[in-house]
Amino acid sequence: MSTLLIGRWTWAGHLEVTGSHQIEDGDTDAIRELIQGGDIGNLWAAEFPVDRHRDAVQRAHDEYVADEHGTRLIDEVEHYEPVTG
Repeated sequence: MSTLLIGRWTWAGHLEVTGSHQIEDGDTDAIRELIQGGDIGNLWAAEFPVDRHRDAVQRAHDEYVADEHGTRLIDEVEHYEPVTG
């Protein structure tokens, strides 16, 4: 199983996670269905090969946010605060 995080980059440059779904590893049909209807211009989605939401959020932080000075990851799903530094 994998965790698909869905969100958007805010106008302030932060990554805001607004959805979290368990999917079979690499299930592109499920991914397409889950992001269908989203505003493609603002949409961000990534699949992580982990079972827990908090592990996926930590990976998203490490891979997409950590190296960007002043950028935060905001988890609107479970309000998990990723470990920084």
